[in-house]
Amino acid sequence: MRIEILDKVMVIDANARGRGRRFSTLDVIGVGPRLIVSLLKSYGLYADLMPYEVFVRDPSIAKEFDVLAISYMVSDVVAVKKAIEIWRKLNRDGIVVLGGPGTLDTDTLTELDFDLAFKGESELTLDNIFSRYRSLYDVLHGVREQEIQPGLVVKLSGRRLIDGGIGCWVPRELINRVMPDVDSVTKYPFYWASRVYVEVVRGCSNFYRPVLAAGASCLGCNICRSGNLSSRIRCPIGIPPGCGYCSVPAIHGPARSREMDSIVGEVKALIKAGVTRVVLSAPDFLDYGRDFLVDDLLTDPCNPKPNVDAIDRLLHSLTSITEVAEGSATISIENVKPCLVTEEVAEILGRYLKDSVVYIGVESCSDRLLKSIGRPSMYSESLKAIELLSKYGLRPYVYLMHGLPSECDEDIKSTLACIDIFRSLGVEKIVLYRFTPLPYTAFSSSPRPEPAVSNPIKAILYRSVTNFNRDRKYGLLNRVIDVVIAARYRDPRYLVSYPLKHGPVVLIRASKNFIGTIAAIRVTGVKSDRLVYGELIYVKKRLKPRQHIQ
Repeated sequence: MRIEILDKVMVIDANARGRGRRFSTLDVIGVGPRLIVSLLKSYGLYADLMPYEVFVRDPSIAKEFDVLAISYMVSDVVAVKKAIEIWRKLNRDGIVVLGGPGTLDTDTLTELDFDLAFKGESELTLDNIFSRYRSLYDVLHGVREQEIQPGLVVKLSGRRLIDGGIGCWVPRELINRVMPDVDSVTKYPFYWASRVYVEVVRGCSNFYRPVLAAGASCLGCNICRSGNLSSRIRCPIGIPPGCGYCSVPAIHGPARSREMDSIVGEVKALIKAGVTRVVLSAPDFLDYGRDFLVDDLLTDPCNPKPNVDAIDRLLHSLTSITEVAEGSATISIENVKPCLVTEEVAEILGRYLKDSVVYIGVESCSDRLLKSIGRPSMYSESLKAIELLSKYGLRPYVYLMHGLPSECDEDIKSTLACIDIFRSLGVEKIVLYRFTPLPYTAFSSSPRPEPAVSNPIKAILYRSVTNFNRDRKYGLLNRVIDVVIAARYRDPRYLVSYPLKHGPVVLIRASKNFIGTIAAIRVTGVKSDRLVYGELIYVKKRLKPRQHIQ
């Protein structure tokens, strides 16, 4: 028995590792694993974080640990299996804990060799178990089969589970209790050049429902669109809230904002650790502070309008940080809902975040399809939002999705007709996704569609988007931009660099001695719809990261 010894937990970030390797967005460091490290430390456990590839390359780094905790997505099961196999050989008596969105897929959980898993938000679940148990070992050996703990899954023999379902939504005050671990970012390769995500809003305000869902058809009661805010939480026939393809409202609940001082404190600490690119993470950044304007749960995606005072104060505080003000670190935002973009909002964003990227979820240019899938903004609202954001100096990136349930060829044709409109409005990039059914969504049981290239009309859309993105890269030729030089490219003649204010990966032909610098480069060529070539003009700053630069 090890009751007197608290756990030593190795947290592995396996998000987006797929079958064991990350092929895109190599420069992304999410907030989830960093938060878990801090939460575990707050209960007296020793916790450390490692990216998946670092652990797989050298498993011996985990030999002093008792627990392997893996954060992953549904698409990362193969990578997770590999990590568990390595761990079981290294530490036969050690336990495996799973977390992240991947645990929402119960069928997959039955196949994995784990001991404990957390579903949904974990703060309240951890509070509950550590009020009764001293360590994760105690939880594993102390939970009886008849006990059901919300948010916790215990693996029994074979494929049997004690499944407590989704964890309870965390109240705002508990979200602010712990700051995600800052030192953990330094464990990631070229963290100094990566986009480090900082949570500003938990949950989503869109509690509209799709017209169609698995095994159910909307009654037309309109409660989710016009009822009082609390009544929108539950649908009379059980359709999950939000866009039909997204689990955020069901898993993370209505939008709740972090306190400004907590956000600013985390960003300052990250920049002090050497981070240069901070992304304010939220399902919709414009939900920030809207929950302060209502006395109820924020379950209306479009009303009230944005809390411009709260947004202004937050962005003013962040852009006043010395490194941000002098241009050696940047702040950007993630997503915005078109229905919340007003002239005043666009002006504020442009004032503080000029020349930075902002993502807009358009998804389709068919209003029929948008309403069918539960989107809160129609096509015309998306165009207006893009126009306003461009007007005030932001660089719009647009999300589109194909293969959605109830989609028809006419919907795809409507979207195709918008490509040139996007160009005229200043859209810099289109991100085209294939619909993927996810657990705890209205479309969870829908079939995964064929790839775009397998369908004639979708193949045209795919080629149009690819050509659009390549053409926009040619528009960057001869432009001078600031980049952070991250690492050597697979072609050893080049270095990989990332624009400080986001954009395409830039390949520079230069000595490895320039890795770890901020430099001005001139774009000289286009390699693909994702990559451009650049020439180094001069070094603006040599960074001092907390890890050896290879």
